[in-house]
Amino acid sequence: MRTSQHRFTAEDGSTAENARKPRLRFPRLLATVGAAALVVPALTGAHATAGAAEAAAAEAKPNEDPGFLQVYDANVENLPTSTETSPPLCAGDWHDLMYYMRTQELKPDVYLVQQLSNKAQLDRLLDRMETHFGEKFAGVLAENAPVPSKESAGGDCWNYKKRQTNAVIWRTDRLELLKSASPDNRWQAQNWNGSECVNNDQARTKGVKALLRDKVSGRTVTAASFHWPTVNKGGSKCTVSNIGELSNELTEDEYDTDPTHGATDLYVAGGDTNSHEQAGGDWHPWYAAANADIGGKYGFRDAVYADCATQDDPEACRADRWTLITRSHRRVDYILGRKPGGALPRMTDVVVPTFDEGDRADEELSDDGDRNDLDYSDHRAVGARVHY
Repeated sequence: MRTSQHRFTAEDGSTAENARKPRLRFPRLLATVGAAALVVPALTGAHATAGAAEAAAAEAKPNEDPGFLQVYDANVENLPTSTETSPPLCAGDWHDLMYYMRTQELKPDVYLVQQLSNKAQLDRLLDRMETHFGEKFAGVLAENAPVPSKESAGGDCWNYKKRQTNAVIWRTDRLELLKSASPDNRWQAQNWNGSECVNNDQARTKGVKALLRDKVSGRTVTAASFHWPTVNKGGSKCTVSNIGELSNELTEDEYDTDPTHGATDLYVAGGDTNSHEQAGGDWHPWYAAANADIGGKYGFRDAVYADCATQDDPEACRADRWTLITRSHRRVDYILGRKPGGALPRMTDVVVPTFDEGDRADEELSDDGDRNDLDYSDHRAVGARVHY
């Protein structure tokens, strides 16, 4: 059930604009928005004519600036649709986020995604992105056919969330793939086994990376998508290990250089840490090690932190940009970037799209009778322009 557009007090005492009460979903089918149906003005199917696709995508334009990439990150929760009925609270409207992206100035160049089901679902997402934006996208998965989770990793929604993997997606007119071959393009996050951190056994916690060439600037980019174990899987005790491994993976296996194109110019990672940035009022150890703006040894810039640092009340700004509600509002989804040699990339135009903003974009751009009681995911996405 959605709250109206106003400020309210959360369980942890914080307040947030456009926030909502803990999730209660009550689906009412007005239009099917699933694997077989997507209603977009002037389009009549998953594949439309080039002219119609361009007209539909006129809201956002392609990024032709050689100085930065338009990046988004989202845990898409297996692309929830209005027809998920196991139980009804599992329903969602994942197209809201696509509509939101279309209302922004630029189309996505890089989309870092957590929690897709398999190759078929990636292909569906790429197909719908072509419909929404009028041009092609490509992507790689950590696992094309992930083994179903042994336990109910999706809670009440396990029936359709039992297969989970992560993806790096790019706009093909802007970027081309140089390298992302199994097994060197993926790694397993760690969890606590009672005595030490060991590789987790869930497909959903396997990260993936891709080395890309920017056709506009001629530069190279290593992009990665990651998803760490939850608290009940012992993930909270291994976040320091996992941020260190992420840092290493961005440059290992020759992802820091290419025989033809030379040294990599930019590293960008997006993911779901399942861990807040703070613990007991202090920076969580993993975050203190990650964020170079607070002295972190791994040299990452956090898009939201950097943007909020320019605001009058940085702490309130970060709190307002929560990405998940559990017992309280938490920021667990991040875009992290760095450059070789310890330099930090500028990150501008940072957004954390609210669920209401997704609904409004859908209502503005489509005639499918938006399900404004449904959200695009359990997680709010993060977007930023990451500069070279």
